[in-house]
Amino acid sequence: MAEVHEIADGIFRIATFIPEANITFNQFLIADETPLLFHTGQRLLFPLTVEAVRQVIDPTRLRYISWSHLEADESGALNEFLQIAPQAEAVHSELGVTVNVNDYAIRPAKMMADGDVLNLGRHKRRFLITPQVPHCWDAILAFEETTGTLMASDLFTQLGEKTSMTSGDMVERTMASHKQLPTYIPVSQHTARVFDRLEALRPNVLACMHGPAFTGDAAQALRDLRTALFSQRDEELTKIGGGPEPARKS
Repeated sequence: MAEVHEIADGIFRIATFIPEANITFNQFLIADETPLLFHTGQRLLFPLTVEAVRQVIDPTRLRYISWSHLEADESGALNEFLQIAPQAEAVHSELGVTVNVNDYAIRPAKMMADGDVLNLGRHKRRFLITPQVPHCWDAILAFEETTGTLMASDLFTQLGEKTSMTSGDMVERTMASHKQLPTYIPVSQHTARVFDRLEALRPNVLACMHGPAFTGDAAQALRDLRTALFSQRDEELTKIGGGPEPARKS
């Protein structure tokens, strides 16, 4: 069963813990005049997710469905939601729409440029195009301006079952999880520029895909995560598989 908690005014975290994988999958519902769901969850979780949405709004009222990057937990149940919500549109970047979404979505998607703001009523959702952050070419993040909520996707991934919200340290737990997930977040000077943008937003809440929502000093948490990622050993960031490369035959 999915749990539902309000993490900011009108923003609800829908969380399903999967014991076999030791991870929580979160979706975020912005309940407003034109409701938006960020992350759909996998198709197998759709029955749980849609019932959780129903605790807050009639899911047929969904107007927009969005996500960060193309993965099953991010957008796997897109078509299931489009089928039950006749007015709903998928929303993503031009790259995400042209390369991915329009190939498999049952309806054309809405394109948003970097910095565009989607007016949902009381809530204003700003799109941030962030290729490879947290990962994948088509990655975007989003900032809800009214509540100061940053939709952070996989940036603060934590394994294990967690509380719904926390103001405690996020980075130590995140980096402990990263040790089990080498190459999870690619790190480069581009990554640093994205973190500059995110820190400048000074968010009040971090809405994280795997783990609790964070309500402490979010700008400091972003700075600390940046420092931890860049100080991690190079081999933990770049090596895929284990051991040295085999010697080449002459």
